[in-house]
Amino acid sequence: MHRIAFITYATVVAITSLSPGSSMPINNMDKVVHLLVYYIFAVLAYRTLENKQHFPYMCLGVIAYGALLELGQSYIPGREMSAYDLVANIAGVILGAAVMKLRYSKT
Repeated sequence: MHRIAFITYATVVAITSLSPGSSMPINNMDKVVHLLVYYIFAVLAYRTLENKQHFPYMCLGVIAYGALLELGQSYIPGREMSAYDLVANIAGVILGAAVMKLRYSKT
């Protein structure tokens, strides 16, 4: 069940990230949204894995996925690639990984 949720989430993130943009200005809250989206991504990644020792590799994969989506945005009308978005994505993954590590290292 967790795999289905992870794959569905990854698909929704890709569709949302690669949809043509609007002409509306984007404010700085956008970075908070990126952080939260990738925090959830890391949490889902953790829950997907049976062998938790692979979690750091899964986090690197989620970060690479986010980087590829940012790159893909440079080819989408109304969207642009942003290093700050990528930094927010990475911060979200790190935060999610830290929370999962703290939460489940006590059990």
